[in-house]
Amino acid sequence: MVQSTDVSSHLTDLIYGSLFGECSWQDFLDSVAQTSPGGKAALHYHDLTSSVAHVPFMSGFSQAEVDQFSSHFAAVNPWIPRLGLVPVGQGLCGDEIFPREELIKSEFYNDWLKRQAGCETSVGVSIIREENRTFILSTSTSSADPDLNREAAERYTILAPHLKRAFDFIRKRDLFAPHEHASQTLFDSIGVGLIYVSEQGKVRRWNKSAEALMEAGLPVRITADGKLELQCQKSAAVLEFLTSRNGMQTKPHTAIVKGRNQDSYRLTLVRLQSDAFTEFLEGPTVALIAEPMMASPLGERRDLLMQLYKLTATEVRIASSIASGHSAREVAVADEISYETVRTHLRNIYSKLGVNSQAGLVSLLMR
Repeated sequence: MVQSTDVSSHLTDLIYGSLFGECSWQDFLDSVAQTSPGGKAALHYHDLTSSVAHVPFMSGFSQAEVDQFSSHFAAVNPWIPRLGLVPVGQGLCGDEIFPREELIKSEFYNDWLKRQAGCETSVGVSIIREENRTFILSTSTSSADPDLNREAAERYTILAPHLKRAFDFIRKRDLFAPHEHASQTLFDSIGVGLIYVSEQGKVRRWNKSAEALMEAGLPVRITADGKLELQCQKSAAVLEFLTSRNGMQTKPHTAIVKGRNQDSYRLTLVRLQSDAFTEFLEGPTVALIAEPMMASPLGERRDLLMQLYKLTATEVRIASSIASGHSAREVAVADEISYETVRTHLRNIYSKLGVNSQAGLVSLLMR
């Protein structure tokens, strides 16, 4: 019993060490695995509505074993349908969740647990349970000794509140991350909307410019249940993909959309790179960047530009869009005209303003 207490104390130290960067979560998992015969440990979560498993942190398992588990054997794992009945925070042996005499007859045991992983059962604890998923620390072990496995389960009961406290701290730290506040302030200063969206389209934060743009007619809204809704169907489909756990991205998605008052906006969707543990807890984070195609300072000077330089309304709009950093092709899409027509307008604008390049145009208009 003294030895078990010492082990629990060491693992608890590793939890807080991992949280504050003194060691890694891999160090913690490696130590957990070593407390059981033939131990293979994992921090993972399960979608309770579809038997989908995600195993981003592991010790002792080969990638092939994890891939086989995630792609097929999680769906036939007899423990998973009963996870919703397992008390949160209480360490349990697999035999307490599903009878061993039934387990050894199952495909899961014979084709994966025993044959691939070389284990007899698993011991674990549900750390957090949310509406559709549960976060688990578990160790598959070659031991079928009920007394030894019960001792391990009791150890997990001791670790559970410390793990939950660490998880909650990581979530709060991520929510109030200073670098993200700095980004919001930067985007506010140039009138660009920034909205952070997490798994299942849930909005986490947005800056003041995003709120102002939505009020002005940006075709984006936050629903009553806190989800981001995009009127552009293609962008909505991209957002749904990027906020899924498998939504890898090779380059940002960009679309030109019309607002409520026929104003044009450029929407950019980018999946942010989070540290592995934050993404494990919170899922992916996607940034929606919304930019008006006409810079507001130039919009306010519209009449002056038309009177002083004899620019037409169309030329003011195109000049403003170019000065805002948009390309001629993006302007063509926004105004629903051809690229050659935009180039013709630009030649006329250059002539009226007495400049001969885009750089000269921006320098003159942004004075």
